[in-house]
Amino acid sequence: MKRALLLITIASMCLAWMSTSQTIASMGLSAHAQTALQIVPDQSVGVLSEDPGSGERWSTSVLPFGNYVGTTSGNDIFCRTYLQFPLGGIPAGATLHSATLHVYVDDFWPGPGGAPMSVYRVAAAWTPVGVGWNDMGNWPALAESVSTGDVSSTAGWYDWDVTSLVQGWLDGTPNSGLALAAADLGAMTSNWAAARRLSADDPATRPYLDVTYSEPTPTSTPEPPPTSTPEPPPPATATSQPPIPTATPTPIPTYTPAPVPVLLPATGGPSLSVKNWMLGIGTVLGVVSALAAWGRGRRGVR
Repeated sequence: MKRALLLITIASMCLAWMSTSQTIASMGLSAHAQTALQIVPDQSVGVLSEDPGSGERWSTSVLPFGNYVGTTSGNDIFCRTYLQFPLGGIPAGATLHSATLHVYVDDFWPGPGGAPMSVYRVAAAWTPVGVGWNDMGNWPALAESVSTGDVSSTAGWYDWDVTSLVQGWLDGTPNSGLALAAADLGAMTSNWAAARRLSADDPATRPYLDVTYSEPTPTSTPEPPPTSTPEPPPPATATSQPPIPTATPTPIPTYTPAPVPVLLPATGGPSLSVKNWMLGIGTVLGVVSALAAWGRGRRGVR
């Protein structure tokens, strides 16, 4: 019985773990969901090395590419289309999954056919009005070929994989755009060119890039620990100084003169007058006589 309970417990734990793993996996997939983005060019120029039988030699809406021999002049005619795409809609740090160039074709020279066409990275900056397009020597230089595909006289959309080119731009390579031209740049091997010409005024046939990418994974920046602001020290209080001892004045002894004894005059000193002596003696004798009479009276009374 105990063994069966143990097996049931283990099985329950395994199921819970699998459920948690699937939840985490689905959360991870949703966090890295791909985003699709269509980007139209902000600059475009189609140019021919020679005046065509009709139309302009260069245009911002008619977009030819390829090499062919002119049926009237018999000269070699080189055609290129320059496109530049802004990439500001792709977030910094995003993971690029794919980038595809789509170009619409509805015309061709000198007749029905087809030829391999390539996408090239443009090596120099340019603007439609900043280049003397009538002189092929002024055309922006082309760098390496990025992708090659066959184009035919069947009207419709044609595409090229340009993921590596767009990734290079995102990684910091200067974005001077791309160019469509014959796979064999300097030869008339195929003697054929194509163009978006008949629908040049239709916004629905503009070239575009189809891009898919994943948003960058947000990184959480840890909050810095709070810094304790030290309390300002309390204002200094005046400490009462101990009272300054007051000097106790030492009493100045007062001099009390000793009483001068009355002394008999020293021999040879001044003497009392005879009158005074006689008065004193008389007084004494009177007192003696009075005392004697008083004594006799008391005896007679007895």
